[in-house]
This record gives sequence, C-alpha cells and structure tokens, in this order.
Amino acid sequence: MAREISAHLVSLERLGEARGRRTTGLTALDELLGGGWPRAALSEIAGRRSSGRTAVVRAALAAAISAGESTALVDVGGTLDARAAAGVAGAPTAPALLWVRCDAAKALKAVDLVVAAGGFGTVALDLCDARLKIPDAAWVRLRHAARAQGTTVLVATGARRLGAFAAAAIDLGGAPAFDRQGPPLFTSLAARAERVRNINRGDPEGVPAPSRDGLRAAKPSSAQAIASGASQQQRPPCVSLVFTSRS
Repeated sequence: MAREISAHLVSLERLGEARGRRTTGLTALDELLGGGWPRAALSEIAGRRSSGRTAVVRAALAAAISAGESTALVDVGGTLDARAAAGVAGAPTAPALLWVRCDAAKALKAVDLVVAAGGFGTVALDLCDARLKIPDAAWVRLRHAARAQGTTVLVATGARRLGAFAAAAIDLGGAPAFDRQGPPLFTSLAARAERVRNINRGDPEGVPAPSRDGLRAAKPSSAQAIASGASQQQRPPCVSLVFTSRS
C-alpha cells in the first residue's frame, strides 16, 4: 500500500513544472525566473517608488491579455493610467482588464473575491507603499485560492512582506532619467531586478538540482555549502531592465 501511495505522490518541483509559468512580458525577467511568474501561486514584486514596480506589473498584465486571458488589477494607489493602458498590445484592454480601485484596508478582501470568482489568468495586487498589518492567515487563504483557480497572483509592495508564501519574489531598484532641456520630462527608467525567491527552480533556497539520471545530487559538505552560500550572497542573480516613456 505504501509503495502504491508513493507512486502517486508529486513533488513540489514536479507540481510547479506541470502547472508551468506565465510570461512576465519581459524577456530578461522571464530568463531570471526560469520562464516567468508561476501559475497557481503568489509572487511578490518589491521595490520603492520609481523602481519599476508598476512597469513590471503592467508588463505582466499586458502579456496575459495578449495571450487571450482575462486579468484584474486591485489598485490601492491609483497608479494605473487608464488612457495609456487603453490599447495594450494593439488590442482594447477594457474587456480583458478588471480595474478595482480601493483603499488599503479593503485591498486583501477585494483580491480574495476576484481570485475566488475564477476565470482570471493573472491578478495583480498593487499595495504601493501602504503599511498594513496583514496576518499570515490572509496570505494562506489567498494562496489557496490561487492554487484552486490556477491564477497567477502578483503582489507589488514597497518592501518584501510575503516571505515563504511567495513562490517567486524579486527586489527592484532603479533610478528615473529626465530630459533637462526645458521643463523636466521623464525619458526612461533603468531598473535592477534581483531574484530573491523562486522555489520551483531550486534556487536560491538551496534545494539540490536533479542530476541527469533523475536522482537528486548529493548533499554538499558544510564547507561547500558555506562557500556556495557566501558566493550567492556576494553575487545575487539579477538582470537589468530599461523602461522608456513609451513602455
């Protein structure tokens, strides 16, 4: 009986691979995350203002719309420019994007209702810089709903707060550039995206990668683990992103 049960068990890595990923809409970020944002899971986009948070969220929503999926944005700070987003990827956005504007206190309830309703490929929660005390139970409930509906849920925040509840997480840092000839006009944003969590890829949490014969690699010695950990801390996996005024 035990052998029969074991034969039907699916590891977390295999489950992630079966569910697949949704493109971020940004080639460099797809490569950093091993294919994009995980399906049926929570992902976190952390960064201060002018770090590229909104641009990353918008790129993911645009990519999902281009793939023919319905999307939703729960917008706490009112960051979405509806006129600029009126024609994403050359197609009308309004029928494929549900835009919910609400205050921070109602944001979690709103995103819960949207994800639980089903039918959305990607749902983004933009908390901006809101400082809320969100209990772990709220993230557990949202993660369960995402798994049940197969929805990619993106949470954009000023600083990391999901911890282990996020299947993938990136930290953003960047600086905007302005045209100084005359009144200052925004021209571009150079951002740096650092991958800080990506559980289905086995890094950087230290999950051993499978060997060629399908078996896990041998556990490294303590000295090797310390050296590897130090190396990862010194050189975190990251990519550069550039957003222009037309992005």
